[in-house]
Amino acid sequence: MQIDGWTLLLQAVNFLILVWLLRRFLYRPVLAVIAERQAATDRVRSEAEAARRSAEALRLGLERQRAELPAEHDRLIAAARTAAETERAALLDKARTEADRTREDARARLADERARALEGLRRHAATLGTELAARLLREVPPSALTRPFLDDACAAVEALAEPQRRALGDGVDPVPVRLVAATPPSDAETADAGDRLARALGRPAALTVETDPGLIAGVELHFPHSVVRRSWKQALADAKEEVMRDDSARTDAAALT
Repeated sequence: MQIDGWTLLLQAVNFLILVWLLRRFLYRPVLAVIAERQAATDRVRSEAEAARRSAEALRLGLERQRAELPAEHDRLIAAARTAAETERAALLDKARTEADRTREDARARLADERARALEGLRRHAATLGTELAARLLREVPPSALTRPFLDDACAAVEALAEPQRRALGDGVDPVPVRLVAATPPSDAETADAGDRLARALGRPAALTVETDPGLIAGVELHFPHSVVRRSWKQALADAKEEVMRDDSARTDAAALT
């Protein structure tokens, strides 16, 4: 068999052209497709690995949560118990405070009602006592008591200091004096009282006599700006006021103790 050199050369050239054509139009696209598929495969593999890791992390999280459920359950129960105890203590404190306030209010009300009742009883007792004393004193003839009360009233004026006695007259001459008595004094008693008052005042005294049975017994000397009272009516009123004042002071002292 004889080999032709030109034929061999042409075959070699044809082969090189074929290789170039295959590389140009077939091998490169195939390589591109293969590279694209490889990239897609790598991407799918990466996504799958990421999904596997995410699933694994989720599984581990679920397992951790499952493991923590008893502890969380106990913690929630303890927290609920603590909150309930705190609320219970707060309600007890509030109830205790309200009970104390109610008790104090009731005690204050009772003390106030007791004080008012005692005040009423004291007033009633004092009024009853003075009325009883006045009833008993009415059995005594007032005329028998007029002279002592009149002497006492004149003595009270005489006991005043000089400026006070002169002030009673208010610079008037003669000094108008209204003598009010439970029973009218005698003319001698009236004249004697006028003389004593004139000496005490340092100027004449013009006495006018009036009768007031409400005095029970005694007299009142009415000057222009002041009154000298010496009567059972005034004495009983003073005694009643003193009894009320003493009882009130004793009640206050008892409340303080």
